[in-house]
Amino acid sequence: MGDNTTQSSGEATGGGVDVDVRGYDPSTGAFHDRFDPGGGDDPVVAIVRAVAAVTDRDPTEMPLLFETVHTGALSRVLDASPPGTLEVTFPYAGCDVTVSSDGTVLVRGHPG
Repeated sequence: MGDNTTQSSGEATGGGVDVDVRGYDPSTGAFHDRFDPGGGDDPVVAIVRAVAAVTDRDPTEMPLLFETVHTGALSRVLDASPPGTLEVTFPYAGCDVTVSSDGTVLVRGHPG
């Protein structure tokens, strides 16, 4: 999985979970990434970037995400949902991806 480390802004939610963590979290066995749903960030870019990190591949060499999920519809439904009210989970490139309307991307890889 490369040399990805967990990075944090130090901001925590009321539940004590850091909301700005990027990288692999050994306690959950998942890779975390973020996008800014209200700031024009594209969740598709964050998804591909996170799965590329988990699979130790260059993001430009990843399979096309739109062959797995309708990326336009995914972006629209995430944009239209209030933060934290929607999660979508789907398989992509041998991983399970969960993306949330609060801007979180969670990727769990499958042992190869």
